[in-house]
Amino acid sequence: MIIIRELQIEDAENFLNLLNITDTETTFMLYEKGERKTTIEQQRKNIQDGIKKGILTFILEDNKKLVGYVWGNIFTANRKKHCMYLAVAILKEYTGKGNGTKLMNTLEKQAIENGINRLELEVSEKNKFAISLYEKLGFEVEGVKRRAFLVNGNYEDELIMGKII
Repeated sequence: MIIIRELQIEDAENFLNLLNITDTETTFMLYEKGERKTTIEQQRKNIQDGIKKGILTFILEDNKKLVGYVWGNIFTANRKKHCMYLAVAILKEYTGKGNGTKLMNTLEKQAIENGINRLELEVSEKNKFAISLYEKLGFEVEGVKRRAFLVNGNYEDELIMGKII
């Protein structure tokens, strides 16, 4: 049974495993395969620090296996406190089944409860699947970061997308 719940410190090892797998499954993540050097103890601290800072992280769990996540970082500067920057990743075998929509809707609901009225993210222009999801959820392309990624020797642009909620 698939559930969505908040990330806990006790999830550190399983969450780090999920991050490492998503790094391997696609070229659309920030880190390349094997590049992430985070230890389990560092991951525990990252989660703990994130909770203290008010970063919202929700995980998609299938029978105790972490299979996806979405996190939202609320800006702390007064002029940006109404904004949340977010990122999402789901294991390939769980994509295309409505899980991304469920994760994003969960985060958006929490964002609204926290007084957020703008969501923003960045996505590789080649990640058509994710772009389609974001557009379906009401995000719009607001700009392009040229040559933002170097993937397998080729530069790729990154789209800046936002949504007013």
